[in-house]
Amino acid sequence: MKSIEAKHAVFISLLMISTYFGGITALSINDRLQLAGGTFITALHLVILIGLWKGMEWSVSAGKYLIFLDLMFSILWMMLGVLAQGATLFALSALTLILLSDPEVEGQILGRT
Repeated sequence: MKSIEAKHAVFISLLMISTYFGGITALSINDRLQLAGGTFITALHLVILIGLWKGMEWSVSAGKYLIFLDLMFSILWMMLGVLAQGATLFALSALTLILLSDPEVEGQILGRT
């Protein structure tokens, strides 16, 4: 049985986070400001995902910053009482940030190994 590579775990996690924010966007269809913000955040995650998929160097550092912000907002959401959603985002963000911070995984994504 073949195990999943770390770079694929990063891709799957980012896709899940994008889907998560896409769902929030879909639920906010009646509020224009929330709809615009959700669309922007979802698109930003998808751009980072595509950059990582293509092995572009800028996407690794930008992805680390974006995922760190996701991690901070998930902690804030949990402090405000949005426990289930915050915990889900926290787990996905923590996994992705740990993997993106590993030089070996970064090398895999950028095609160096």
